[in-house]
Amino acid sequence: MTADWLLRAPCRGLDGFTPSEDDWETAADLKRLCVPQLPACGPCPFRAECIATVKPAQALFDGIAGGRLWCNGTAIAALDDVFEDELTEPKLRSSCGTEAGAKDHRRHSERVCPSCAQAEREMSARRKEARAKQPQQLQLDFATT
Repeated sequence: MTADWLLRAPCRGLDGFTPSEDDWETAADLKRLCVPQLPACGPCPFRAECIATVKPAQALFDGIAGGRLWCNGTAIAALDDVFEDELTEPKLRSSCGTEAGAKDHRRHSERVCPSCAQAEREMSARRKEARAKQPQQLQLDFATT
């Protein structure tokens, strides 16, 4: 892959995409500093190349790459229109097929494999169902006292 896309990227010459470690301590600080620059990635046709070049998860990157804000190699904010196919192919892991597996894929800047996505959907549905039952349970407890 050639790096000529770097010369045409909308962020070329802009500051604030990789703040100095002296400028922030927490993820909230990093968000405060970088989120204003994130929209520059919106029209960028090179987001996948950017992620492939920066390798945020492997490099434990802090800053903006590929329409996402990364802190210690984990995406903590993203544009609304980011796509899974901008990330690398998922690797088969022992955690695949679980909600933790989906987190592992994201932590490695990968797409979420179908079995992990299904596990994540099922777990989300169970949590939603449990939350829906909680108010009814509380109302019954109040009614009996």
